[in-house]
Amino acid sequence: MIAAVIPEFGRMEVREVDDPRLQSSTDVIVKVAAAGVCRTDLETMSGGLVAAYGKPVFPYVAGHETTGWVEAVGSEVSTVAVGDPVLLHPLITCGRCDGCRAGRDMYCSNSRFPGVDARTWGGFAEFVRTSERAVVRLAAHADLVEMAGYSDAGLTAYHAVKRLLPHVDPTGVVAVIGVGGVGHFAVQLLRAMTSCTVIALDTDSARARLGEELGADTSFHGSTDTILESVLELTNGGVDAVMDCASGGSGSVTPLHFVRKGGTVSLVGGGPSLTVDALSAVVKEITILTNLVGDYTELQELIRLQRTGLRSLHTTFKLADTAAALEALMNGSVVGRAVLVP
Repeated sequence: MIAAVIPEFGRMEVREVDDPRLQSSTDVIVKVAAAGVCRTDLETMSGGLVAAYGKPVFPYVAGHETTGWVEAVGSEVSTVAVGDPVLLHPLITCGRCDGCRAGRDMYCSNSRFPGVDARTWGGFAEFVRTSERAVVRLAAHADLVEMAGYSDAGLTAYHAVKRLLPHVDPTGVVAVIGVGGVGHFAVQLLRAMTSCTVIALDTDSARARLGEELGADTSFHGSTDTILESVLELTNGGVDAVMDCASGGSGSVTPLHFVRKGGTVSLVGGGPSLTVDALSAVVKEITILTNLVGDYTELQELIRLQRTGLRSLHTTFKLADTAAALEALMNGSVVGRAVLVP
């Protein structure tokens, strides 16, 4: 098959590799329809995830937002059949550990993370191997390119909004930093799931305006200092909660500066660090939430929300043009999610 592989840190190239094969009775082989491109993929390519997952065995296939059609199934698979359109939960889980038994797939102590975990190939390919536990069957008419971003970007945003709900009043004010692949979902979900005032924040004016188009009550753009000044002025001292979807925690202005006393910071982007003035955080009694993808049930709930008008914005690239997709992601020219199509 053709795949976009990482032959060494710093590079990704499209070339032919071996097809995946069934290895267990619960395996599912999926013919890829679309695969979302995430900043996590850039971190995988650069070697930024070695501390978390170890060094990959090269060549390594990235990609963890995948849709497609079932190509083959193991002998014990009963919930999907060959030809079914499916969306893949990002994690392959065991079903036996405490996390799985509690329904919290992302806490699985034996999980595999295709395209990320340095040993399990992901979806930047014509075919990918996963497990029955990770497969969500879609309607026959589902737009599989549209749905690719739901697998991680949409799921992570949905999980984060659900975790944030107990921390904000119905009349609260929530700011979303970064209206990109995850942030454009967050704005829509806040609008659909809360009655809060929503503020979209981005360094780019077009993405900030996009936030308003997707339901934000207002938006600000510019440097982080300028944005912070505007938010503090509008809210008379800070928002009730901020969702950081842009990993903006290591500069002189951090998400903590945007919230009022008693406010909540939800970290949705996986940045390398967060600078916290502990004394200031204690004095303001700020709550910090971190978010890891979401569980299988939440993914099913999110798919049902699509019927309410939830949009997954995307820019499509051929698998052969993976380099162009990565470049577009790095320079910020992608609206929503970049999606590779074999």
